[in-house]
Amino acid sequence: QRFPAAREHTMATRFAKAVAARVGSAAVLGGGVRAARGAITAVGKRLPELVPPLEFPSRIEPIAAGSSSIDNDVYDDDTVGSSWHSDDPTDQLATLQLLNTARIPYFDRVWRQQLGLPPGRPGAYLEVGCGGGIATVALASLGYQMTGIDPAARALDEARAHARARGLADRTVFAAGDAYDLSAFPDDSFDGVLMADVMEHLLDLPAAVAEVRRVLKPGGVLVFDTINRTYKSYLAAIVLAEEVLQLVPPRVHDWRLFLKPHEAAFLLQANGFLVDTAQFRGMAPTVELDPRKLLRSAARALPSGKLPPPPLSHFVEVSSLDVNYLGWAQLAPLSSGGAAGAAPPS
Repeated sequence: QRFPAAREHTMATRFAKAVAARVGSAAVLGGGVRAARGAITAVGKRLPELVPPLEFPSRIEPIAAGSSSIDNDVYDDDTVGSSWHSDDPTDQLATLQLLNTARIPYFDRVWRQQLGLPPGRPGAYLEVGCGGGIATVALASLGYQMTGIDPAARALDEARAHARARGLADRTVFAAGDAYDLSAFPDDSFDGVLMADVMEHLLDLPAAVAEVRRVLKPGGVLVFDTINRTYKSYLAAIVLAEEVLQLVPPRVHDWRLFLKPHEAAFLLQANGFLVDTAQFRGMAPTVELDPRKLLRSAARALPSGKLPPPPLSHFVEVSSLDVNYLGWAQLAPLSSGGAAGAAPPS
């Protein structure tokens, strides 16, 4: 809905006064008013569609190439690709940093409990779709020996640089790879596999899950985070984050590719995993109302015709799975006959 003229004027004035107070110049007030009005007008011109698109017939079957609007090539873009480790957590891909406070403790807890790991966290672990290494390096800092694969060369460069900067190059290996083809790794290679912010980008989930199953050792554990396909997630991830506030690049997500918990469970069970959605947990951002940060955000955003980003801070675990959620599944251990649990149906 568009702002009424009176309300638009009030909001514009508030934005402008805040910027003026920050920089201490009366001359900024007039420009701030114009900038705020420009930002509001720009938002009005790109008002999003509030009704989600028609869903795909089945999310747990392969989806034809070209059927989705998602742009998975954006991670090789120089501008976008340089934002993984920005000091500004509202800067495009840097928003993923905020998820670590919820997901890294969850992944660590699940791997330690389900694999019976001692404090040194021994074993071999793979992140499929590691991107700029935000989760890979965080887990390496806890003691895990991590391998990260990703198809985007730009993202891999960022991941390697991040690992070096953290002094964790000896605990991380990054290589080009594809979720649908893990043939670089033999069967039964890893104790644990991670898919963080990846499943909602894949058109052929069955192929990706089958490859994860192959490279996991019997009894190995897959951990993941993804986005539920609900109206709340459409408003949060598409309408607000992508279209209105432009926190993330356009077409970085396609709501139709989001995955419901029961769909994830069915797909994993069909591939020989033991999974219980009661063990899944949600993630949600906290809010940081720091006046100085709010003013700096306004000063940066308004001149470019954008609204200031919301004051989101680090994510925490929650019970609701309505938007972002965390999950895990364990590959059936070796049976008494020496074979892993039942093979998935052909």
